Amino acid sequence: MATKRTTEEIIAGAKARADAAVKRTSAAAKKAVAKAPAAKQLSLPMWPDAVRGVPNAFIRSALFSVSNTRKTYGKRTIIASVDGYVVRFLGTSFNQTDLDLWMVLTHLARLQPLGTKVEFSAHSLLKELGRGTSGKEHADLAEQLTRLIGGVVEITWTKEKKAFAEALLSSYVRDDETGRYVVTFSPKMSKLFDSDYTLIDLEQRLALGKNNLAKALLDMYASHAQPFPYKVQTLMDMCGSTTKRLSDFRTKLRAALAQLVEVGAIKSWTIDSKTDLVTVANIPSRTQNKHLSKVKKP
Repeated sequence: MATKRTTEEIIAGAKARADAAVKRTSAAAKKAVAKAPAAKQLSLPMWPDAVRGVPNAFIRSALFSVSNTRKTYGKRTIIASVDGYVVRFLGTSFNQTDLDLWMVLTHLARLQPLGTKVEFSAHSLLKELGRGTSGKEHADLAEQLTRLIGGVVEITWTKEKKAFAEALLSSYVRDDETGRYVVTFSPKMSKLFDSDYTLIDLEQRLALGKNNLAKALLDMYASHAQPFPYKVQTLMDMCGSTTKRLSDFRTKLRAALAQLVEVGAIKSWTIDSKTDLVTVANIPSRTQNKHLSKVKKP
């Protein structure tokens, strides 16, 4: 009997030690998990409702042109842009109406982590864009969404020697009974906003109506606290204009700049008759004023 009790005691002791070891391991594992940093959820910046955030590479290039004539690029093609960026594109070209749509979609997407589904009704989205809600407008919306999915944008920041390539929209699902869409953005989209972006005054952009040239100029000049003088030809290239004669573009440019003054986007503008340089006196935003005050300090 003594031997039997000793064996039972040995077995019980071994079991107790094993249970204690399991508990210690479990506690250590839980502690390690608690200490481990949570995976960072990538999101867009949280800008106010009165503005729309747009990466500077988009509005300092011809990526979203002012032309209603579309081109198809079968391979990566360099798009006109200012110094500091090299912008390449593959797919069916974008224009300002595509940018209007992308602005609305990213405005919705900023409320949650990228990669999360963004849901909306086609009717409400079209109304927000100031468009009609007929069958044609619904078909155009589907066409635009597909174009944003199919076009690949590659941006190289020349000073940083870094590049980004991605479609501006990952996917969409549509319910034809309810007219509701679910779209998704790649989490990598946040990289476009990590470098530099501009907050565009929505009221001013809407006030420009269908003047795509004025919209493009509004965005481009808003991205500069102190805009550089550009030649008329340079602006024509950066806007992606398909106007054949420079003189005709210059006429459109004058009208667009005058409209920017009317909506309060810029103070004034001039075009030098000898150099053809366009000089604009901007109205800096609060953030730009802070930047300018730092620059002026000795």
